[in-house]
Amino acid sequence: MIRKKTYTTLFICMICGIGLMFLLFSLSEHKLHRDNSFTRRFAGHPAISAKQLDLAYNSYYIAGTDQGKIYLGNSTAPFHLVTLDTALQNKETIRLALDQDSLSYKSIQLRVIPPYFFLMDGVMPYIFRGNTTDWKARSILNKPAYFSQVEPIDSVNLVISSVSSKTRENVLGKISLSGTGKIDLSHDLLQKQIDGIFDTDGILQYNRQLQKLVYTYYYRNQFIVADTNLQLDHLGKTIDTISHAQIKMGTIASKNQIKMAAPPLIVNKNSATYGDYLFVNSKLIGKYEPIHIWERASIIDVYNLVDNTYEFSFYIYGIKKDKLRSFQVLQDKFIGLIGNHIVTYQLDTNLFKNLLPNSKENVDPKI
Repeated sequence: MIRKKTYTTLFICMICGIGLMFLLFSLSEHKLHRDNSFTRRFAGHPAISAKQLDLAYNSYYIAGTDQGKIYLGNSTAPFHLVTLDTALQNKETIRLALDQDSLSYKSIQLRVIPPYFFLMDGVMPYIFRGNTTDWKARSILNKPAYFSQVEPIDSVNLVISSVSSKTRENVLGKISLSGTGKIDLSHDLLQKQIDGIFDTDGILQYNRQLQKLVYTYYYRNQFIVADTNLQLDHLGKTIDTISHAQIKMGTIASKNQIKMAAPPLIVNKNSATYGDYLFVNSKLIGKYEPIHIWERASIIDVYNLVDNTYEFSFYIYGIKKDKLRSFQVLQDKFIGLIGNHIVTYQLDTNLFKNLLPNSKENVDPKI
């Protein structure tokens, strides 16, 4: 009888212990995702929904924007290009041509910066460049260059994110396609916190108006601004409080590989840059923000790259069950992809006072 009471007491204690642990975990998760000790600023109506168009497929991505035109690549049909105007009315389909009869690819990426376009694969690897007058491209990579992300600066220079063969960690770099070709890597720009791979993962972009490289970390409240020589300009911080990447690592012994042991806390899901501004799609909800809006919309935090300040935030609403998956900004237009749809928002130029900075964009060097 005494033994039975003892077992009953132990069982109750165990249940209470598990319940307490679950409660503490739930409270910590709530605090992490809901009460992040930061408050966003919502000023008027920075972005007003303008147009939307059903593209029929969710495999499209924004490959470039310029002079009132949007260029869409397709991840399942990499030689298929669609152009649209920002009113989403005039649509044209283009077939890209190469100077090779057949081409194997693993992770092909299209970028359009008129009058040039690039087809690039950092796994194979290769880089093709062509002219937008005839949409025909030829191979221009003189030596192997492996990369996970790539953004053209001009017709002969590109910035990349890659993995260093020396440290086996993420690095940022630059490829010069002129002459015999040159590859420069910076081992200083990305700051390791845990493993140098997952903890430094992020979004690479190039701001043509400021002529700056911008790299936004996925898992911490920080972004990097650097010049085209890979020299740090400054470090910026997003308004949330997650300064250290919250990821757990594990090892696959049979393959000697490191992987994530649990889903990471994503701080910055995506970003875009134009003019003086950085637009960040944050995954963290701040104080006093209605949860019902958060469930239906994506939040965009706006930062001034010149003043290194947070400006304000606005919402981009989803379509049915789909939310914003990628976006770009072109002058006073916010262009987003939501499920199968492309949408545009009109930006209030009274609030965005420096969409076009005084400095001129890159002057393209002669090829």
